[in-house]
Amino acid sequence: MEEIMFKGLHKSAIALAMAICCLYCLPGPAGAQEKTATLDEMVVTGTRSEEKIKNLPVKIETIDSKQIELTTGNTLTEQLKKNASIGVIEYPGALAGIGIRGFRPEFSGITKHSLILIDGMPAGATNLATVLTDNIERIEVLKGPASSLYGGEAMGGVVNLITKKSTGKLNGNVELGYGSFDTNFQKGAIGGRINDIFDFDLSGERYDQQDDFKMGNGSKRANTKYKTQNANIRLGADLGDLWRMDLKTNIYQGRDIETPGDIFNEDLKSGHKDIDHYGLDMNVSGQIAENMQLELAAYRTQELSESYNNYAGWPAATVPTFRSYDSEINWTGFQIKDIMTWKQHKFILGADYQYIDKESRSYNQDGTRKAPYSPDETRKNKAGYLETVWKLMDSRMTITAGGRYDTFDVGTKPTPYKTDFTPRTESFSTFSPRAGANYLFDSGARIHTTIGKAFVPPTAAQLAGYSTRVVGGVTMVTTGNPNLDPESSVTWDMGIGYAKPKTGFSADVTYFHTDVDDKITSETTGNTTTYKNSLSAEISGLEYMASYDIGVPLKWDRSLSFFINGTRIFSAEEQQTTGLMKDIHNVSKHVVNYGIRYDDGMFDAKLTCRSQGKMKDTDWNTAGYPEIEYPGFTVVDLVTGMSFMKHHKLILKIDNLLDHDYYEKKGYPKPGRGIFLSYRYTF
Repeated sequence: MEEIMFKGLHKSAIALAMAICCLYCLPGPAGAQEKTATLDEMVVTGTRSEEKIKNLPVKIETIDSKQIELTTGNTLTEQLKKNASIGVIEYPGALAGIGIRGFRPEFSGITKHSLILIDGMPAGATNLATVLTDNIERIEVLKGPASSLYGGEAMGGVVNLITKKSTGKLNGNVELGYGSFDTNFQKGAIGGRINDIFDFDLSGERYDQQDDFKMGNGSKRANTKYKTQNANIRLGADLGDLWRMDLKTNIYQGRDIETPGDIFNEDLKSGHKDIDHYGLDMNVSGQIAENMQLELAAYRTQELSESYNNYAGWPAATVPTFRSYDSEINWTGFQIKDIMTWKQHKFILGADYQYIDKESRSYNQDGTRKAPYSPDETRKNKAGYLETVWKLMDSRMTITAGGRYDTFDVGTKPTPYKTDFTPRTESFSTFSPRAGANYLFDSGARIHTTIGKAFVPPTAAQLAGYSTRVVGGVTMVTTGNPNLDPESSVTWDMGIGYAKPKTGFSADVTYFHTDVDDKITSETTGNTTTYKNSLSAEISGLEYMASYDIGVPLKWDRSLSFFINGTRIFSAEEQQTTGLMKDIHNVSKHVVNYGIRYDDGMFDAKLTCRSQGKMKDTDWNTAGYPEIEYPGFTVVDLVTGMSFMKHHKLILKIDNLLDHDYYEKKGYPKPGRGIFLSYRYTF
């Protein structure tokens, strides 16, 4: 089967390559411009200030708006796994999460090992399926520890979504589309300058999948229909020559999102849910002296979720649908940052405050309340940080060094109907340093290295949770541990890269190694599961990327690029109480994306192949919960677009081109081939 799949993959790649090469025999479109590679791309995630990516010691990858458009799927997880070789977990029913550099992907809870930001502020989303990319200008992916700048959760890395800011002439677009599984979608955007002071952006989308999707084996996956709608609004103002203010709000609503459950149970444990996510933030920045820039930011986000079951238990009975669970999580935060420059050097000094409040409610079949799985919780975080950027040897050498001091109050609150725990608050503080060096050669080559400490605080459920479930007539108990310490890690990496505009070629290879202490893991003794700080964990691997645009050195007026990016995990193990090392579950041995991309200003296309290697997991449907190994797979996507008559464009997206039958999580197979066609009018 795999051999047949790979033959199909090669045939598709060759066919697209031949078609693209034929286009080179045709005259270029009127007004087509010579395309050149850029080395001077500015990013902000690496130091919380603007720096050229070629000068940074930390490993950062960017996904620009064109890459986003030429990638199937509009959620953050889809973009990351197909462009940045990041591990993800996705379930039918709009539930998704990520893992960076060998950490297990996580899809729920307010504490994770990878941090998601929007314009440098926490996204306030536990479920990354609610984070869409409609209004995103680019995505910056920092791989490696970043607690020295961003505090807890930045152990594996940081993903920062940079939103669009239309400050020029008024422009916009509308798009209508239809595709597989009886899917229709409509979206539009408009933005630009209103007058000499104000500018704005407004965008929105409605997406409705009205039929269940088909799997790669041709069978329908029941209970997989859903619909979403979202909107984003930004108002910006130039406050004189030196100051700037931006006020943004975003809304996401998922309605009647069907959840099929594990395919092991067939259709007996299905349900549906409604999800809401709201965000509001403000940023004010400007110069307070010739060499000093001040930035103030505040944000408020809210995530609401309501889940409904279509069953009374196992075995299932014919009962009306009932609400089983709902939750509300609120994030409130403030940031202040001062960027000072001295000659070519830079000092970034700042302070962050964040307060998170989470409440959850569970219900019986008759609508009455019952105790939720975990207690209501709060988390308060106060922190101060300093990052320095030193430019030496005529700016060939860049050295960064800094650290952050965090204090946390993690507490559980009195929770209605939950009387099997005692509310408590645990406080702790920690210091997270990081340093790095980057040297740039005249040839375009560079060497870079970093070392840093990171941490993740324990959750309220890990501290004081309590729940029971019946499996095979046996009552299984999960209980918290009030004596947990924060999980901490030290990571170092070293890499070599190359990039030069005139060649059209760029590449980077980075080796990383992470040692984790006090890792928080679950431990089961008899019928009781609790949490503990296990002895250690160790993760090592290699990240690599390369791209070559042959249109650059040949001075063509079009671009033909070949690309590859991947992560190879050499070791991802956590120590057990026996002293033996065990593979971290849900971490693939390798993830690699490769393909070909073409753009001549009128026609653009991208063929992407994503391969994921084997990984281990627990089989929760077999007595004794044995460890199993997932098979690897390769999935091919194709996106093409054709512009005509200046303002019009047709876009064809084919997800899972070869209709491969596969899964990323056992029991939750992915959709088979999906074909989507849309028309866009730009003004």
